[in-house]
Amino acid sequence: MLPNILGWLAAKVGTSFVLFGGAALTCYVILFAYRLTLHPLAKLPGPIIARATDWYNVYTAWAGDRHLDFYKLHKKYGPIVRYGPSRISINSPTALYDIYNHKANVQKSSYYNIFSHYFKAPSVLTTITAREHGRKRRIVSQGLSDSAIQAMEDHVLKNVRCFCDKLTHKDNFDNKDLVRSKAKDSDRGWGPAKNMSRWTNYLTFDIMGDLCFSHSFNMLESDDNHYMLEVLPAGVQGLNIMGHMQGLASLHLDDIIFRDLTKANARYEAFSKKQADHRIARGNKVTTKDVFHFLQQGRDPETGEGFTLHELVAEASLLILGGTDTTSTAITATLFYLLLNPSCLTKAKNEVRTTFSNIEEIRGSATLNDCRYLRACIDEALRMTPGVGGILPREVLPGGITIDGTYFPPGIDVGVPIYALQHNSAYHPQPFDYIPERWLVDDKASPEELRSAESVARTRSAFCPFSLGPRGCVGRGMAYKELMIVTGRLLYMFDMRIAEGTTAGQGDPSLGEESLRHRIGEFQGLDKFVLQANGPMVEFKLRDEIEVREGAK
Repeated sequence: MLPNILGWLAAKVGTSFVLFGGAALTCYVILFAYRLTLHPLAKLPGPIIARATDWYNVYTAWAGDRHLDFYKLHKKYGPIVRYGPSRISINSPTALYDIYNHKANVQKSSYYNIFSHYFKAPSVLTTITAREHGRKRRIVSQGLSDSAIQAMEDHVLKNVRCFCDKLTHKDNFDNKDLVRSKAKDSDRGWGPAKNMSRWTNYLTFDIMGDLCFSHSFNMLESDDNHYMLEVLPAGVQGLNIMGHMQGLASLHLDDIIFRDLTKANARYEAFSKKQADHRIARGNKVTTKDVFHFLQQGRDPETGEGFTLHELVAEASLLILGGTDTTSTAITATLFYLLLNPSCLTKAKNEVRTTFSNIEEIRGSATLNDCRYLRACIDEALRMTPGVGGILPREVLPGGITIDGTYFPPGIDVGVPIYALQHNSAYHPQPFDYIPERWLVDDKASPEELRSAESVARTRSAFCPFSLGPRGCVGRGMAYKELMIVTGRLLYMFDMRIAEGTTAGQGDPSLGEESLRHRIGEFQGLDKFVLQANGPMVEFKLRDEIEVREGAK
């Protein structure tokens, strides 16, 4: 029968085409057989399709459930999972430090080369070699140092004040919120429901515009740039998909298969270039040295080299990505968990309101940093809902690497799945419960209790929302400053509540446990490399308008 089929195909489409197709199919069968039987990773567990082809990763990246998929894989297969032909996921704190520390025998995975396909030059986030990364990071770090960010704090505060002022007012672009409030008109003093995923994005975009380019994106005041809230995660998702199957991009098949995502990439790149061009044209005509000033003027203290124009655009794209979506998600997730856990909300409010006597005292300071329960609330939200929940892959260098007793040869990608690690019950008891106290040592607690010194140390060992080591997030300090200021001011100024009748951001029990999206109390989002969320719908009410207004003078 097979000869008859081949004969029919030859008659229809040509003998050469059939022979080529048959040869290609044979090669794939041989390749898949090798990957499943003779490959150095053949004995390690994982789904058969994932062990055979990276199309598994293309699908999970496209579906938006990648962070949840890693959790499921480790529940099924154990701490070490083969999730691609040459890709390994390891769910342990020892792997976290063995892979991402300064001396690890690894480098950035070739996965990151996809960024150069679209951006003409790698950024500090996507540079592969340690030498080149070191050069870029030394320059970028100058613009994101504690002293540089402190000098720009007024930019942050200006935007936070505008954000807080908007929360009790109706704006002409509120109709973009996907869920409507059912609050009654008789609820005096309460503002209209705000979709906090969108509003915190407006805020973080405006902050990053000022900090990086001395030019606000004006999202809190106008909807002209609101399209970026869809373009950025879609563009990053496109990069995430193509990173696992870069042959598609080299053949330009991404323009056909994932057309909408490649369009989003193009718009993202164009937006980044526009910001870089606009800032370059201004030269030194800025009131405060912004991050881009340091990128333009900065020189690597070791080599004396600076950034090229293409590298400036690449860094602009990184700054926009790194300082907006992930910070916005952290603020929103913290509010979500506090509002769904009233006892935690009460403790956080009491700490802030008894520490500060007026709103303008809440700024980057030792006093704010001493709000330990507030910081615990933020860290617990970052644990439960990390802005980047998947894997940051690293390629093993010649000589190989041994992790948790297993040797991995050169050329293999290894990494730790952040969402899965931060929900690993061996290190985070009751991993799906929001418990800020797990971060605070109670000297009276026994070694077996959640708040013992041993338990808190174990929790911290398996916590990595900003990565670590030489490739850790260079803007970590800036992110925590924003998180503490924004959350602190909201708790001081407002009473807050989930709008009646709305469930945006919550899990749906009808989806079933298998989905991992069934928990009402877990903040939901789509993994597009960065998390894209919707909701919650929150109403705000000034707790004491006279006190707040006087404090702001």
